[in-house]
Amino acid sequence: MDNKVEKLVGAVAPGDLDDQDALEVVPAESLWLANFQTENTRAAYRRAVGDFIETMGITSPAALYSVTQAHVIAFRDELRDRGLSNASIANRLSALSSLYKFLADKQLCKINPVSGVRRPTTGSGGLGSGKTPALTAKQVRAMLEAPDPETLQGLRDRAILHVYFFTGGRCSEPSTLRVKDFRLDRDYWVLEFTTKGEKINTVAIHTECQIALRKYLDASGHEDGPQAPLFLAVKAGKNTGGPLTRGSFYKLFKKYAGLAGLPGNITPHSARATFITQAYDAGLQGEDIQRTVGHSSITTTEGYNRTARRHRKSASFGVSY
Repeated sequence: MDNKVEKLVGAVAPGDLDDQDALEVVPAESLWLANFQTENTRAAYRRAVGDFIETMGITSPAALYSVTQAHVIAFRDELRDRGLSNASIANRLSALSSLYKFLADKQLCKINPVSGVRRPTTGSGGLGSGKTPALTAKQVRAMLEAPDPETLQGLRDRAILHVYFFTGGRCSEPSTLRVKDFRLDRDYWVLEFTTKGEKINTVAIHTECQIALRKYLDASGHEDGPQAPLFLAVKAGKNTGGPLTRGSFYKLFKKYAGLAGLPGNITPHSARATFITQAYDAGLQGEDIQRTVGHSSITTTEGYNRTARRHRKSASFGVSY
């Protein structure tokens, strides 16, 4: 799908840019995607537009530029028929709208055909409204102890799982860590994450997480290279010297969730939901939790607390027959 996006969006028309000589050969798709700072966002938007192009059978730039609201509505309904969640459909339409707004600004199409198309309601609670399952303390412990502590890979994987469950980091954030990002700041060991929008979020970590990281680095022996990735790929029981791919972190998490006997819908975001829920249950202040997990809005963080509180107060617990 990615190649289709690049071929169909085409080159920016002459006269649409101030520096025509320098930029007229740059695909509009590349310029549009350059507006987004993280590779994860660019990849997600590229996939969404590629899905639209394939679903609608679009085979030329002219056809892409001539899309109407009827096409967008048909795409929305097709996604619904596939069984995608409201949030997934809304995200795909958001990506499509972003592209067409850009193309309209460049006068490659007359209007943004996504504008005015009704998008599915996702709820005010967002990801904290109960769609991402949180784990119990017993389930977390089962995952943390699943990797083999007698192997280098097991020590690495234990350290990665500890990072997820003791910082509430997003799925891709451990992949941004370098050795230098695990450091002492005054009297606290911290991890310095690069988060959404290329922001830096420094998190003081629990002693158990610190110990797991230290055991891994002692066994790995690459702690003297400050610019090296914190987590390295392992082959035949030894470091390859190369970083883990972003997808590897997701697969690794799913692997140990399976070994711990957890349901198939448990993902790295479940660790984030678990961290926030457990922090609220422990009595921490919402602002401190928000700062730790890097939410831009306290409303997003509080969504997890409202969900847990709502479940605890279910009227079902008050009846007996």
